[in-house]
Amino acid sequence: MPVIKTGYSRLKNSTANGRRLNLKRVNLIIFTLGAVLGFWHLINISDLTAQGFALQELKTQANVLASEKLSNEETVNSIQSYYSLSTRTQQLDMVAVDNVEYLAANRSLVAKK
Repeated sequence: MPVIKTGYSRLKNSTANGRRLNLKRVNLIIFTLGAVLGFWHLINISDLTAQGFALQELKTQANVLASEKLSNEETVNSIQSYYSLSTRTQQLDMVAVDNVEYLAANRSLVAKK
């Protein structure tokens, strides 16, 4: 009587020899890899979201500081304007300077190095 070997017997023999991969281990590796990558992705998304909020807050502060700077520049310009200076100098009741005379020093009396 001839012996008929089926594909099942070949698979059975190859698993016995250790040539075939263990599906449980492969599935466990794939599941673990997926879980680790998913966790890593969630951490990255959380970090990017926090950085986005911090960036938005810094942009708001930059806009506030820019408006304060413009306001301060306007105040400085108004204080330094010629009209403002001339009106304030008139209020000081100072005497205008005319005909300034300078003293001439005798060159022989001046110490030289």
